Amino acid sequence: MFGFGTIFCVLCDHRVPKREALALSGRKDVGVCSECRAKWRETGARCARCKAAVHGDSDAGIFLDRYALGHRDCGATPLGGATLAHV
Repeated sequence: MFGFGTIFCVLCDHRVPKREALALSGRKDVGVCSECRAKWRETGARCARCKAAVHGDSDAGIFLDRYALGHRDCGATPLGGATLAHV
């Protein structure tokens, strides 16, 4: 009811349990859910800005201006908590 123990996924606009999502670094209330990350990996895990494949979980982040995943080096906000492989 109050949203305790949940995170708002910025990609699909749903509230999901914290254990099923990665929060943005420095934010505990918003992140990316495991379903959105799985769909991104299935489609090739390409950066939304440079269109190159994202290799390695530590390189991934989210672009808050366009709500898409991509390289941290391209300006994406890092995802904290765990790696993208821990879904």
